[in-house]
This record gives sequence, C-alpha cells and structure tokens, in this order.
Amino acid sequence: KFPVFVSLSLIVLLGTFFGVAWSSYHQLGLSLINTIIYTVVFVSLILLISTWMMILLATHEKIKSRVIRLYCKWMLFNIYYYLAKWLSVITFQNKISTVESFLHFNNEIVLTNNTGIEKQNILVLLPHCLQNSECKIRITTEVNDCLECGKCDIAAIKRMVSNYQVQTAVATGGSLARKLIKDISPDVIVAVACHRDLSDGVRESWKYPVYALLNERPKGPCFDTIVSIKAIEFAIKKFLV
Repeated sequence: KFPVFVSLSLIVLLGTFFGVAWSSYHQLGLSLINTIIYTVVFVSLILLISTWMMILLATHEKIKSRVIRLYCKWMLFNIYYYLAKWLSVITFQNKISTVESFLHFNNEIVLTNNTGIEKQNILVLLPHCLQNSECKIRITTEVNDCLECGKCDIAAIKRMVSNYQVQTAVATGGSLARKLIKDISPDVIVAVACHRDLSDGVRESWKYPVYALLNERPKGPCFDTIVSIKAIEFAIKKFLV
C-alpha cells in the first residue's frame, strides 16, 4: 500500500503540473519568470521521481554509497512518507494499515542494505510494556535483570539475545530510547513497539537502520504486550549473514 500511495501521489503531482503549465501556456503564454518557475518545478518533480525509483530499487539491491543511502532515507522519511500519508487521508484509508505498510517497506530496505553486521553492533530495543505487569522486578533498561519466571516474553528474549550475543536494551519512553541509541550507536537496530512509537522512532532515528517489529496488545495499549520471538530472531539472523 505505501509504495503504491507514493507512486500515485507522484503521478498526481506530475499530472497537475502538466495540466497547469499547459493551461497557462495556451491562455496567456509564459513569461520569463513563469518559464523559470515551471522549469524549477519540473526539475524538482523529475528529481522526486528519480529518487523514488532508486528507493524502490533499494528493496532488492544494496545501495553501496553511504551518502546516497542517507539521502534516500531522508527523502523516504521526510518527503515520501508525507506524500503517502496525504493520499491515504484524502482517500479515507485506514491509518494503521498505512503505517504498517510504511514500516514493512522500510524493513525491506533495511534488510537488503544491512548484512554481515558484527553481533556486538546489533541492538535489540524493547518497550517496557513487554514485561508482566505483576512482576516485582522492574526492568527499565537491562533485560539481564529478568528472573525468567516465564510470565512474559522478556525471559525468552533474554535467552535468545544471550545466544546470539547481540546487545539489548529496554526503553520506558521515546526520550530514553533516543538516548540509548545515541550512547550505544549500533550499526543496526531491531526495535519493538506500537504503531505510533515505531513510526515516530524510525523517522526520528533516520540515520540508523531500524528494523521495526510491531508488538501485539491483547490487553490494551502499553500493558502486558507480546511480540513474536521468531520475528526478532529472523531479523538478527538476516543481519548476521
């Protein structure tokens, strides 16, 4: 859905441009200033379309240049995300499904462009709401504090990350998550959170490759949430290859 929305938005913008330019030319002709303006807009549209094609290619082929990779990520999170969001709003699409599609699309790019990562440079970032609400031990940053009672997914995650020897951290909010990322400075992040936190976090930490995994909320938001352990393990294996 997300790539389709972006592509359709670009088609709408390009069609609108040609329609306005053609109408202006036939009604009044184009002055020098108008010609310059239309030329700049046209070049900008061509740049938008070319960059989008490059981003689509990045879901299957690795972009070798770090500068181009960062440029494409910035454009994805700051331009194309809002184009897709705009089209989804005016077409009355479900907001959550649009966000999920955006996260899945970003995951494809992250997996394609980040392989052969050293295990110590992989960070598994978890929300505190994965912990059982009745647990007497409050895990706020470190999963090693978990006593492995088995009442929540933290115990299984602790064993898994220990097996792969990757870094892991628990964040109680967005501010702490950003601080942890800055302090650890990993090569790649496997982040677990809800729709809003992941969408915001992926875009705010755009310089880092973030593989986003949605948690499930059977008891409501931010309370005894769960996550697929196999999905986390899948991502770790892909990055280690």
